[in-house]
Amino acid sequence: MSNQEDLELEALQRRLDDAFETTRPRRGFEDELWLRIQAKRPWWARFRDSVAAFAGTIRDAPAVPAGVVAVLLIAVIGIGILSNGIKHNSVASNAPRNVSLGGGTRSQGDTAYGGIPTPHLNPGASALSPAYFLTVPPATPSNLYFGPANLSWVGSFSGPVPDAPVFRYVEPPASQLHQDIGQVASGPDLAVTLSPTEPMLPRPPVWTIVASGSSIPGGSDPRSVADTFLASHNLLPTWPDEVTVQTANGVARVQYLRDFQLSSGGVAGLIDWNGERYGIEVDIAQNRLVAIGPVPIGLDVSPYRLINNDAAVQIAVQAPASGAQTIGFVPNVRLDTVQLVYALAVSGQQGFYEPAYLFSGTFEYGGHTYTKRVLVPLVDPSLRSS
Repeated sequence: MSNQEDLELEALQRRLDDAFETTRPRRGFEDELWLRIQAKRPWWARFRDSVAAFAGTIRDAPAVPAGVVAVLLIAVIGIGILSNGIKHNSVASNAPRNVSLGGGTRSQGDTAYGGIPTPHLNPGASALSPAYFLTVPPATPSNLYFGPANLSWVGSFSGPVPDAPVFRYVEPPASQLHQDIGQVASGPDLAVTLSPTEPMLPRPPVWTIVASGSSIPGGSDPRSVADTFLASHNLLPTWPDEVTVQTANGVARVQYLRDFQLSSGGVAGLIDWNGERYGIEVDIAQNRLVAIGPVPIGLDVSPYRLINNDAAVQIAVQAPASGAQTIGFVPNVRLDTVQLVYALAVSGQQGFYEPAYLFSGTFEYGGHTYTKRVLVPLVDPSLRSS
């Protein structure tokens, strides 16, 4: 290789060295970068590393006892455990707060109505509202017993508590009630009355129609007569229903028993203060027809946290008597049947249709079979106002 080539190689090497020098970070950049990284680390990590480094330094010194090193190492481990706990709690505190009880997990923000009243059975309460029944009052069945009893549960559930929300209505003013039912015109053969919510029963606002003469559709089939009459006044139910027909003492009774739709696709029936199904009722007797049903008021809906089946059973077997009825002794009743139902509770100007379990069982006394009913509201007691 010639001297000329050696000189060219040396010149090329110097240019490369100069290039690498200019691409390196400025003086002190590495130290600044390290300090920034350390500053962004959690305090417990920095403290742990400092203690560990200090422990490593004194461990190398022969004059430091091994016990001191051990204490420092324990401190480092403790800081690590504490840091994990703090990090875990920090994540949990930023997560949505959910509470699980029985029927599933619900967000605490889903109780749109705040505390809600508690539905209950109120046997014999129909006497508080004579206008509610204008023909043959469906009095409390004689075989129902609401007095004290020693209760036990021997039945079974078909599954966990269904996803059953709370439905609410707001009591409209009297003028609005009349407007809602205004399509029914009163006349010589047709009388219409409206009644507001009656909390003591409880019962929602209802319309009552008494018809006679030409206002009653012709026909011998009670169901057909009732359908035609309600349809002519735009009063056929707009909610899911089950239709029953009963005939006794010359009176035909057609009932459109109200159901509430569940998100699972099933339904749950509405019960009254005796635990009996109800909805719209049409009584037909000779030349007279009496119909009664709820004023069509809009409902809104909100999910509420529900108790589970085990909690419902515990409440059922410890439930006090819902009536003052006595039969001379306290019977032992084995509750063996349970139904998911809806029951009304009223607070101020609001009515709440709430999911509940209706437990029942029978016992014998004096040659008769009696049925004991126990209503257990399913909304978590902590979410109730009363």
